[in-house]
Parts: sequence; structure tokens; C-alpha cells
Amino acid sequence: MADFDLTNSVVSNTFNRLLQIATDNVVYDATGSFLDEFKISGSFSTSEYLEIENGTSQAGNKLHSRSGVLYWGNTNLVAGGDNISGLFEDTTPQLGGILDLDKNDVSGSGNFLINGSGSFLELSVGSNSNNFDAIFNIIPESVDKDIMLIKSGSTKSFRVNQEGVLSTGAFVNAPTAVTGGFYYNSSNNEFYVGVE
Repeated sequence: MADFDLTNSVVSNTFNRLLQIATDNVVYDATGSFLDEFKISGSFSTSEYLEIENGTSQAGNKLHSRSGVLYWGNTNLVAGGDNISGLFEDTTPQLGGILDLDKNDVSGSGNFLINGSGSFLELSVGSNSNNFDAIFNIIPESVDKDIMLIKSGSTKSFRVNQEGVLSTGAFVNAPTAVTGGFYYNSSNNEFYVGVE
């Protein structure tokens, strides 16, 4: 502490430890260098506001701004602590419970991938309109592949091609007999209905 005690010291020997405030309210040291870091032991207050320029991400107990959003370490303070103000801020978001859309829509141009089950009152594929003609709609904007395909292993059990032609699975050998079943045998080039 004695090194910073300027009592009874000559200014010419201690000027480099002095600060000056320019007309633009920027703090410089006595040599005219910009003061970009300082430490305070105790409290700090301002009668108007404290402006923090945007910078890079900081970890730990550091208050900083990222694109106008105030952070304490990696915690977003604008959203109120542990929360975030937008999903774009979290590159790996996870749900801690059921997502309630509150009668709003989820829309976008990306993919919707679920490794699990899903339950829908109505489902429309290929159209982002809420005007459903049926409970299950397949309305592609352009058709450059099969409209619908259901596979059982490598067998295309049920297919509607891009021209709207429906075809059933082409079995070489008769599948397990199912009452009311319907299938196509490619070896015999025949359709079978019911139990053979």
C-alpha cells in the first residue's frame, strides 16, 4: 500500500499514477494513455447511468455487454437471471418440461426431428396453412419424390409416387396371413385379398 501513498511526494515523481478526465469525459492516465481497466475497493455509484460498450464473452464475475445484452459472466441479466430473452442465444436448448404454445404456432424453414412419439389433433404435411381439408393432409408445394412412403424393413409396403399412383408392397414370398389383408405378390404378379 505504501507504494501508492502519495503523501509528501513530489508530483514529478508520481505523475504517472495520476488520472485526468478529458473534455469527452474519457479517463486517461497522466501520460495520455486511455484507461481501459481499473479496480475499485468498495462501492461505486453514478447519478445518471453507466454505459458498457459491447465486447467479447466473459466468464466469471465480470459484468459486460454482448450485442446490447447485459451479462454477468455467462448469465443473461436482461432476461432476469438464469433465463434467456431469445432461443437464438442458446445453441443447445433443452426443455425441462412440457412446452406450452399458448395457442401460438411454431414455424420455420428448418427440420423438425423427434426421436420419440408425437400426438396431434390434426397434421398437415407440405403446407404451413391452418386450413385443413382433413385430419391428415399431405399437400406438397412441389412434387419431385414420392408423396408418401411406408416401409417394412426394405419392403415398400405402401407408396404413393409423385404422380399420385398408389402401389403396395411387392412381396416375393407370401407374408404372414392376416384376415382382411391386402398385398401384391411380385413373383406371381397378383394381388391377394384376405387369407390365402
